[in-house]
Amino acid sequence: MRTIIVGDIHGSFCEWEHLLETVHFDSTVDRLILLGDLMDRGKDSYKVYCKAAHLQAEMQERFVLIKGSHEKFLLEDQLSVPEQFLWLLIGKPATVRSFRRYGRSMNECVPWFKEHCVPYFETDTFQCVHAGIKHDVLAENDDYTLFMDHKCVRKNQYKGKLTITGHVRFKEPMWFDGSGTSGQSLSYNHRMPLPQTGCICIDTGCAEGNKLTAMVIEQDEYYLAFVPADK
Repeated sequence: MRTIIVGDIHGSFCEWEHLLETVHFDSTVDRLILLGDLMDRGKDSYKVYCKAAHLQAEMQERFVLIKGSHEKFLLEDQLSVPEQFLWLLIGKPATVRSFRRYGRSMNECVPWFKEHCVPYFETDTFQCVHAGIKHDVLAENDDYTLFMDHKCVRKNQYKGKLTITGHVRFKEPMWFDGSGTSGQSLSYNHRMPLPQTGCICIDTGCAEGNKLTAMVIEQDEYYLAFVPADK
């Protein structure tokens, strides 16, 4: 079974569909992991939500949705005033508009996200979180680290089990080996051995006009694929 991991979609529906076509995604056999931040910023959050809900119903346990910072804002029972202001700045209005175009309310999707978001995902060879990791035992990481942290990749100090992240935007996918350096950009469309340690970040800023990236893992190898943002 292949595992296809997709970086922050942020309402970029057409790019997401194109990316799944590019990697020949097969919903009947592949596992799909979304690294969170499905909505906000982009223009088609409603369609992203609908497609995700459809895939979850079809794929069941082979569909994994990691809780991201934007899901955190959506699902918080009560946001502080600074958090409300931040959410407005980083894309909530685009999601509200997207749902309204179809005569829907953004709040309608809250129960589905509550049911299907998970804080992390782990296999024998890799693990996935939205933002960052401090402790090798995933359950020992606090919510801020998992959903909001930038230091994990910015400071490049994590040397534990290979962790795939989104959240922090880069022009290219990056591998951080825990050495404290600036990290290493990764090439697209080349099969490579799967690293055992460090972090690979695949948020490449699609909603900001760059591109949407996927990581395809099969046994002990992986490759990266992308589609450019539809400008």
